[in-house]
Parts: sequence; structure tokens; C-alpha cells
Amino acid sequence: ILWGYFGMARHIMLLASRRCPPFAAALRPAGTRALAFKATHKRQPKKEESSGGRDPYATLKAAIIAEPDPELSTAIMAEKETAAARRERRAEYSRQAITEVKRVMGHLSRLIKLRQAAIEALPEELQEAARKPDLTPAPIQRRIFTDTAPIPDYQAKLLRRGGG
Repeated sequence: ILWGYFGMARHIMLLASRRCPPFAAALRPAGTRALAFKATHKRQPKKEESSGGRDPYATLKAAIIAEPDPELSTAIMAEKETAAARRERRAEYSRQAITEVKRVMGHLSRLIKLRQAAIEALPEELQEAARKPDLTPAPIQRRIFTDTAPIPDYQAKLLRRGGG
């Protein structure tokens, strides 16, 4: 069956109205909607609130007053011990990381000092050229090391395909 957009929408609404009476009331013409809504939704009489009745917080009060479960408390204590162990491991890792950073930075500082000492050891006319940064671009055909092994004859395959 070929339905247009509105035909499909009407079909879906009719199916929904069979399952949900208030939805069906909304689909009726405007004059009958209010009557249909009143018919499907009977007004419930208000319940009078009594001073007694069920306490909504009774279970919480009982849980607060109750004695702690010994098995649960040992599990919580074990959890706290493991949390302390985790904190100690994190602190140790942080100390090791800082030590490594300081080691690398010290090495770089020594290299900079050695470079400056080497420039100072040069003759006066070469020192100025040595202090200028080398801004030449890296060569285009350079060897780049990767994590995977090279593909045999890859460059030749590219040239045959016309992509090189």
C-alpha cells in the first residue's frame, strides 16, 4: 500500500488512539474533545490527610539507628586500606615522574651550556654566524622511522600507479 505522508501519519494516530483513550479524545473534533476527556478521566475524590499514616522516612530512620553490619564494616575498612595504598602508589609515581623530569631538564641545561661554551671557543668572526638559528627546512625525502616494517617496493608501486 502506498501512503502519502499524511496518510501514514493518520494511520499512526489511529493506532495510537486505540491504545490510549486520552489520545483518541485529542483526535476528535474540537466540540467533542472536552466531553471525551471528561468521560475518560473520572475525577478522583481527594483523600483527606490523616495525622497518622505511613512515615515516608521510616526506612531511613531505621537504617540510621541500626547497628552496623560487621561484614560490611570490614569490607569498608579493607576499601579504605586499598584507598590508602592507591594514594601511596600515586604519590610514589608522582615522585618518580618529577625525578625523571628533573633529570631530563638537567641534561638539556648541560647541553645548552656546552653549546654556549663551544660557541665561545670559536674565533670571533665565526661566533656571530654560530649564534644565528638555522631556519633551513628539513629535506623532503628524509627517512622517517615508524613502528611498522617498511613495505617492499612501495615507492616503485607508487610510481607505477602514477601517485609518486
